[in-house]
Amino acid sequence: MAYDAIIIGGGPGGSTAGCELARAGKKVLILERERFPRFHVGESLIPYINDELHTIGAWEKIEQAGFMPKRGAEFAVGNSSVGNRILFAKHLAPRHAETFQVERSRFDQLLIEHAEESGCEVWQETLVKSVKVSADGVEVTCLREGETHELQARWILDASGRDALLGRQLQLPKTDLGLTKKFATFAHFKGVFRNDPPTEGNIIVVRLDFGWCWFIPLDAEKTSVGLVQTLEHFKTTGLKPGESFDRTVAETPELRRRLGNATRVSEFFHAGDYTYRHLQNAGPRWLLIGDAAGFIDPIFSSGVMLAIKSGFLAAKTVLKAEEANAPLTSAAQRSYTRRVGQMSSVFLHMIRMFYDNHAFEVFITQAPSENMERALNNLVAGNTDLGWKLRVQVWLFYGVCALQKYIPLAPRLHLSDLGPAPKPFPDSRSVSV
Repeated sequence: MAYDAIIIGGGPGGSTAGCELARAGKKVLILERERFPRFHVGESLIPYINDELHTIGAWEKIEQAGFMPKRGAEFAVGNSSVGNRILFAKHLAPRHAETFQVERSRFDQLLIEHAEESGCEVWQETLVKSVKVSADGVEVTCLREGETHELQARWILDASGRDALLGRQLQLPKTDLGLTKKFATFAHFKGVFRNDPPTEGNIIVVRLDFGWCWFIPLDAEKTSVGLVQTLEHFKTTGLKPGESFDRTVAETPELRRRLGNATRVSEFFHAGDYTYRHLQNAGPRWLLIGDAAGFIDPIFSSGVMLAIKSGFLAAKTVLKAEEANAPLTSAAQRSYTRRVGQMSSVFLHMIRMFYDNHAFEVFITQAPSENMERALNNLVAGNTDLGWKLRVQVWLFYGVCALQKYIPLAPRLHLSDLGPAPKPFPDSRSVSV
């Protein structure tokens, strides 16, 4: 059975690529290992994917789905002494002034159904066993309903997430980017303390001395809450993931304030952070999308954004090659890899800033200059295509962050402001919230 393109993975990146290819008249097959809807972490969208969602025709469906509007992002420290609020509308155009918090089971299903309505063929509960790539196309072996299928296509797009199927099969070189490994524990709660309207849908990020905690309002009652610790710190606690979560809440004033009257309504989930970036994201007949290309710390909600942006870019790259009826040239492969890496690097600089205590003092200041506020607004909203003026403002911000180590241009913070200190040998009891 032959297709123009086969896409491995039906998440946001794969569905976006499929939509764009199918809308251009290509015969597309999406192979998804799971059955949607399914639980997935990463519920906070950022505004600079609005353009792609409009282009593939999905925005109106998302608006009508009843998701929680997200108009900004807020950052606080563990002892509640300082925080800042970023409102997208203050410095961004109306089309980027608002996005949504989404329960991923619903959001992902909406997108994969939209891909199908756009013309894609979708096989769920299908396991890809192997991929053979040649200069002329690809051969995919998959297992569906107990039956093995041999498929052919001119293109293969890997949106398999951190499974990174093609990366493993092709043994692509990669880097860990030098970031400290993290461990996340998360669940859904009801009764979490929230902002008053109109900012009740803002994501809240609470900085701790060994990580951070997220609060993502999903609907009128339910909130996603997650604790991200360094893996080293988590191991020193000697606690189970849920116990570590509960103890951190009990010891941190800002977390107690928000979760003191809350009830957990899901099991605890946990995930390791295996940060990496493939050094090559495209070949003559293949492209990597989203987490299959690389995974970085989720602090600034970049995962879905990078998936959708790279999925859209991958589709456009394929369509351009199709016009020439040829595989990707070496220049086209380098261009795609460079553009995906550039988008990721914008967030990588922010992540390193966030975990540097002195740089964070600048980031969390409550009285930034207008230029710095504009720079942060664009960065937190996911603007990875900065004009020269914004680039200057961004690098001036990072310059101030570098100077902060030596000169207190922003008020100093102490580790006690950020939350509890590590306890290598704690009592292993779980503290209820």
